[in-house]
Amino acid sequence: MKPEMGNWDEDRYMELNTYFRVKIQGMVDSDPYIRDLQKQEDGLQLSDLIDRMSELDQARWAEFIRLDRIKLHMDMQNHLEGKGTPYDPRRGFGGNPESPENDATPW
Repeated sequence: MKPEMGNWDEDRYMELNTYFRVKIQGMVDSDPYIRDLQKQEDGLQLSDLIDRMSELDQARWAEFIRLDRIKLHMDMQNHLEGKGTPYDPRRGFGGNPESPENDATPW
């Protein structure tokens, strides 16, 4: 199934990416339940974090995942066509080799 390319919104994708980068780090740092899960044998799963989010944040997460699928499809298509930044196992698609720790880059 081909994602709806007409619904791509890079600004919104980056906004949500940044929002969840901060949100998830805050949850990991401050939520005792999440900290306990990290220490367990099975560890912390992404679904554990999402389940602890508000309904509004869960809706935002769903929007982010939809946009992320579109982005992945576009990145793969560009890679196959020889356009854009080539795939790199350490940085994925479009990573900046000069600043791999740049906070402005998506996860």
